[in-house]
Amino acid sequence: MHKDPVCGMEVDPATAAGRSEHRGQTYYFCSKSCQTKFEADPSQYTK
Repeated sequence: MHKDPVCGMEVDPATAAGRSEHRGQTYYFCSKSCQTKFEADPSQYTK
């Protein structure tokens, strides 16, 4: 399980609504909305 960096929800990579790469790390998301927010400003969620 991975933590959605936007909302903090636990996400199973096999069923994640989306994923994104940032600085060599893969992030998984519970929804497309969270993925969109992350991709707009990744540094806000990867402090």
